[in-house]
Amino acid sequence: MARPAARPNRARAVPTTAPRIPRGMRGPVLISLLPAAVLFSVFFAVPLVVLVGTAFTDWSGTQMAFVGVDNFARLGADPVFAKVATNTVFYLAASVLVQVPLGVAVGIVLAMKVPGWRALRTVLFIPFVISGAAYALIFSMFYNPRFGLLNNLIAPLGLPQRDWLYETGTARWAIAGTFVFILGFVIVVTMAEITSIPAELYEAAEVDGATGWQQQTRITLPLLRNAIGTCVLIRLLADIGMFDLVFILTAGGPDDATATLALYAYRAYLHGEWGHANAVGLVILLLGGALIVTVRRVFRIGERDR
Repeated sequence: MARPAARPNRARAVPTTAPRIPRGMRGPVLISLLPAAVLFSVFFAVPLVVLVGTAFTDWSGTQMAFVGVDNFARLGADPVFAKVATNTVFYLAASVLVQVPLGVAVGIVLAMKVPGWRALRTVLFIPFVISGAAYALIFSMFYNPRFGLLNNLIAPLGLPQRDWLYETGTARWAIAGTFVFILGFVIVVTMAEITSIPAELYEAAEVDGATGWQQQTRITLPLLRNAIGTCVLIRLLADIGMFDLVFILTAGGPDDATATLALYAYRAYLHGEWGHANAVGLVILLLGGALIVTVRRVFRIGERDR
């Protein structure tokens, strides 16, 4: 007697659409999302629309007139804007070229669990949780030309005493020196990423005769790509709007040698040029978007190594 033909084993199709909310739960779900939607609208969506819309107007708070791209043409012709843009790029470069590499290096060393690594990690993380205002006040005393610690340290070496924050040649470097050593965030992210690297990779490399340096440069650093890219991106987005540190230490002086884009916009607000200030804000917003796209592509953030 012939056996019936076996039915083909068909794989169950995987649904490609998101599961639908049951009818009875739609109301509670929408209500639960309402607070987040209100907060998003009040503190992000509405301000963003106002920023973009008023960047093309002559707005003083009480009167408004559409001026097209005149605000941006004015920015392009203003030498002060060019100076503050250069200062902002300088601070961004200090973060990318000094702060992040130094933080990654320290994080790698601490991940090796050298003696006292827990205490050292805590000490290095403390500056990150201190407010910018308090941190600025600390460094204002550090750079003080008469009784500051820096001048007292270099005095025995015969080096000239300087007013570090109010000399054009040193002010911008002094501002950068206040934040490039805030390494806590980069260190914590680096150490957390290292813990996710399989120990078998290092064991296999050690069996093959790889030195400690080779293991860090051939295994650790390549696998830290996502973490390094994230740190670079966050530091860039934080420093592009730098305001409190510069405002408290120098107020942008001397001769706008330390002023930033955010401080430039603040000055425009003080003079009642709100539309002009929002044009600067839109420039900062567009520059931040360009940095996000660029850093994500360079570091391939979120992509897995094949």
